[in-house]
Amino acid sequence: MADEQKRSFVDQVIAKKGHLVHKLKAKDSTGRWAYYFVLVEAPKEQAFLASLKSEETIDLEDYGKVLASCYGEEPNQQTKDFLKEKYGFEV
Repeated sequence: MADEQKRSFVDQVIAKKGHLVHKLKAKDSTGRWAYYFVLVEAPKEQAFLASLKSEETIDLEDYGKVLASCYGEEPNQQTKDFLKEKYGFEV
């Protein structure tokens, strides 16, 4: 596929791990609604899911790599386009 040839090696690896990307809506540290796409590798997934159930503030980077984020309660078109172009993800 032509798009794959444009992607870096790391982006190609991430593109194959779409099943590990968590999509979530949460308030950021300023209290604004934001939408996040977080790549969480399998060994950290249970801890990540457990942390989402708590009322505590969490740092998403403690559990994985934030691939994209935007403010709002739904992903905006720019974020959708970015994920499609960079990783081939349909949002």
